[in-house]
Order: sequence, then structure tokens, then C-alpha cells
Amino acid sequence: MNTSSSSIQHVSDTSYWMAAYRAMESERKDALFHDHYAKLLVGDYGNQISQSMKSVARYAYWTLVIRTRLIDDYILKYVNQGYTTIISLGAGLDTRPYRLNVPSATRWIEIDFPDLIELKKRKLEGIKPLCALEWIGFDLENRQERQRIFADLNRSIGPAIILTEGVIPYLTESVVSDLANDLYLHPNFKLWVAEYYSPLVYPRYQTEAFKKSLGRAPFQFFPADWFAFFEKSGWVKKEMDYLYDEGERLGRKFPLPWWVNLLMYVAPKEKIIQNARVSAYMVFEKK
Repeated sequence: MNTSSSSIQHVSDTSYWMAAYRAMESERKDALFHDHYAKLLVGDYGNQISQSMKSVARYAYWTLVIRTRLIDDYILKYVNQGYTTIISLGAGLDTRPYRLNVPSATRWIEIDFPDLIELKKRKLEGIKPLCALEWIGFDLENRQERQRIFADLNRSIGPAIILTEGVIPYLTESVVSDLANDLYLHPNFKLWVAEYYSPLVYPRYQTEAFKKSLGRAPFQFFPADWFAFFEKSGWVKKEMDYLYDEGERLGRKFPLPWWVNLLMYVAPKEKIIQNARVSAYMVFEKK
């Protein structure tokens, strides 16, 4: 493995990277969640990837922690409102079915590359999830297979929440558009939990330094108008929470650079906060 820069050789490696952060968070005394199986899944490979990402670690770690807690809250909220199925696309090494207190009859369907699914089956063998967990292994970008699987699922489930956590940024606009259209077709796919990031950060994500840090899994999704992009496929914002605000609420503040903290004394604080509200998670619904 190349450790001179990024160790990410495939987009699936980002699953190990994020799981390493979940394992780190779970060991903190002030942890915002406890993922007891993240360390088991990560192994040496995940720790090596995490170590190679030091250039973006401060913000990436904070983002992972806040978004995890926010998505947890979304899922619990809507399951309590009667949604009976969660379909996690690009589920990676997430273990929510083993730690979230959802009704045992809830169907939780995880979809990801076959090798990741097989790894989870092997490492978590003998550990019982808290709900009815199912795994499907295939490449999400294989549209023909995706359409077949979505149609099969729609026929067999109740009201479903679609989850794409940390998935959309790595896809092209064309692939995301097709995915949004495919999801919209199915009546039981009711809500879609997905990320948002402001065009203000596009230039940073498009720099050579940032692309180098992500190795062979660069960000590719940079729509001119995020909300209009999804509305074309029939998805509109139901609710949205900025990670900055969620961090304030949870007592885990946005990791502003030192020089920005200094600016707080001379520049309008509200302007600085507004510029820090550059990433969020949202719940889409069909218009």
C-alpha cells in the first residue's frame, strides 16, 4: 500500500477511513455515539488509511461525528413516525442496525460492494442485530442491476427511508441524476437522507491538494444549484440541518482555523458563522 500520500485506492476504502473515526469517537469519554463494532471492522487496513489522511483529519473527523449523530436522530424520528424500512445505499462499515434502538421488526437493508458486504458478514458473524438486517452486494453504479433490485425491494417493503451517507460526493452528476430518478420511481421509497455542501467549498474540494488527499476517490459532484438538481428528479427538501449548528447544539464546535477565531474579535461574528455553514444533512421527500 502506498503510504507516502493518500492510501485510498478505491472509493470503498473511504468506508475504512470513516469507521476508524467512529472507533476513535467511541473511545472518548464525551462520545456522541458508541459504535462498539467499528474497531473490529476497521483492522490494521483501516488504521493505515486513517493515518494517511492527516492533512484533512481535523475537519473530516468532526464532520463524521456530527453527521453520524444527526443521521441517527433522523432515523429514530422517522421510524417512530411509522417508517418501517431503511435502505442504506453505500452502507460501508456502518453498524447502525447493531446499535440504534429501532423496533425489532424494522427492515434494515444494506447495499454496497460485494467484498465489503462479505467482510461485514464474516467479522460480525454471531453478533445479533437489533432489527431485521439484510445485505445486498453489488456496485451501486450498475444501473441495470440497481433498477432491478430497487423494483424487487419496492414490492416487498413498507414505507422506506433511503440513506446515502457520504456517497453522493464521489459520484458524477450524471450518476446522481440517474440514481435520483430511479429512486423516485418507487412509491415505497418515501424519504431520502443525503448530504449537502455549499458551492462556497467547491473550490477547495477541486484543488489538486484536496484531490491528492482523496487518492483514487476524488469528489465529483458539483452541481450549480444543489436543490434544483434534485428537484428536477422530483425530490424536495423536507428538513435540513447544518453541521455547524448541530455541533453547537451537541457541544462539539466546528473546528475553525486559529486565524478565524482571531477574526471573531474584529469581524462580524454572524458573517463568520454564515461562512462556516457550508455542509449539512437533509431529508428529501417527493414533491
